[in-house]
Amino acid sequence: MSKKIISLLLTLVMSACLFAGAFAEEEPVTITYWGWDISNFSQPMMDAYIAKHPNVTFEPTAVEWGDMLTKTQQALASNSELPTIIPMDLSLIGSWKSMDIFENLLDYGLDTSAYNQALISAATKDDGSLIGLFENTCPSAIAYKRDLAKEYFGTDDPAEIQAMFSTYEDYVEKGKEVAEKSGGSVFMFHSGQAVAEWLYFASEVPNADGKTINMTDKMTDVMSKLIALRDAGAVDTYQSGTPEANATYTDKNHIFYPCPDWAITYYIKANDPDGAGNWGLIKAPAGYQHGGTAMGITKSATDAQKAAAYDFITFCISDPEGAAVMKDTAGYVTHDANVLGDGSFAKRADEAFFADQDISSLLYKDINEAIRIPTPSPYDNDVINVRNDVAQLIMSDPSVDLDTAVSAAIDELTQLISDPEAEIK
Repeated sequence: MSKKIISLLLTLVMSACLFAGAFAEEEPVTITYWGWDISNFSQPMMDAYIAKHPNVTFEPTAVEWGDMLTKTQQALASNSELPTIIPMDLSLIGSWKSMDIFENLLDYGLDTSAYNQALISAATKDDGSLIGLFENTCPSAIAYKRDLAKEYFGTDDPAEIQAMFSTYEDYVEKGKEVAEKSGGSVFMFHSGQAVAEWLYFASEVPNADGKTINMTDKMTDVMSKLIALRDAGAVDTYQSGTPEANATYTDKNHIFYPCPDWAITYYIKANDPDGAGNWGLIKAPAGYQHGGTAMGITKSATDAQKAAAYDFITFCISDPEGAAVMKDTAGYVTHDANVLGDGSFAKRADEAFFADQDISSLLYKDINEAIRIPTPSPYDNDVINVRNDVAQLIMSDPSVDLDTAVSAAIDELTQLISDPEAEIK
């Protein structure tokens, strides 16, 4: 018998032990989990899974989104125990791929052909290993308040608003009109940071090409548009995500909000619970994705934990029952084509909040088919931090021009990047 055949047989035997024996239904197993959305997403999914697998116990630990990467790095540095499952945000997937801590999900027999291939590619390392499976796509749009749209644009109809705002320049020109008509009291957008975040994810300029960080090109693309909107009087100065910024969702002074699909649940409905019927949704000038979370299994977990964790992850995303719970509780729509079928599965339950507009087709068909995901890099976290700071600088000082903004971005990034081989352009 050849060595190749022997090796293949050994692999099959090991796989059988891992995925059958290690995850016997009667054998108790505990899955530890770190996550930033436990009550709204993780716990309902865990409860649904336990109902079918009572031998499984979950021990979730709440970790803020912005702290997940740092907490993991600190655990590695101190040789502390990692959880069985770690969620990874798409915007930081390049940093996660640089850490050798995750199982290759392809070794578990995962067939990736039915999933969104851009997301599969984003979570695939150079050696071909897949470190995580994304829960959902996050098609992103622009939400607007219908009452203010009717007052300032003469209509609240989504098709008519869409026709008015097909380019970035349209937002600038209409922003000038709104500022003039309102005496400067009404703004197109509430936060320069929120606008910069939208423009960043919609930008086709990659953050890096290998070890070369394209900071000048990236910040020029993003901040030139923000400065044009600022100078038109179209953007207010709130810091994104603060209580003061969140309070603007119910006021009469801000019209538009960049809106990935998850923001419908976590920002619009959360901050304007009585606003049903007063919201509309249109496409941004360029299709973009903002967000998306991949679940990965750590190498340090036991074989039984790994097998159960893999079964749980695929239950959430590829089991019709699990995917339905995920959609109905958290508003996350799977990207498994076998579950989506003809697209009717993606119908959101909260369209009444948008005056019965067909936002599901807009998000998961029209926008989803047009989005692209820039190639991730291990520098993305630092670039995002700089983006936020420079956006706030632009909004706090009207004299800051594009050259000053780009220079400030390069200076700050130079202080943050510790890789001696990195070149900042």
